[in-house]
Amino acid sequence: MNRRESLKFAMLAAGLGLVPGFALARGGSTAVIYDGRYREACAFASGGPAAFDCQHDAAGLWYRHFAGRNRTKGNISGLTCAADALVLADCARREGLRFARIELGAGRSSRLIAWEITRKDIP
Repeated sequence: MNRRESLKFAMLAAGLGLVPGFALARGGSTAVIYDGRYREACAFASGGPAAFDCQHDAAGLWYRHFAGRNRTKGNISGLTCAADALVLADCARREGLRFARIELGAGRSSRLIAWEITRKDIP
C-alpha cells in the first residue's frame, strides 16, 4: 500500500468514525452536509459539527443556511450523492468558494461523493 492509498483509507475510516480522534476533513469544518438516505453518510455526519441533511433539496439547504454568509473560517465537508454534490459545487462557486472532491477509493459505495468547500485563499 502506497502513501496515497493509506491516506484514502485513513480518510474513509475517519468519515465512518472508525478511527478515534481523526475526522475526515472535519478538523476545521464548521458544518457537514450529508445525504440521510445512506447509512455511510449518516455515520459521517454523526458526532461532528453542525450537520445538515440535504433531503433531496441541496440548493434549498444552501440558500437557507450558507448563501451570502461570509465564511471567514472553517470548511463545509460533505458526503452526498453525485447530483447533490454537483448542485452544492455550483452554489459554492457562485459564492466565490472552492469545491474539491475527495477521492476515497474503490472499496466504498460508488453512489456517494466525499467533498469539501473552502475559501479560495486557504491552501
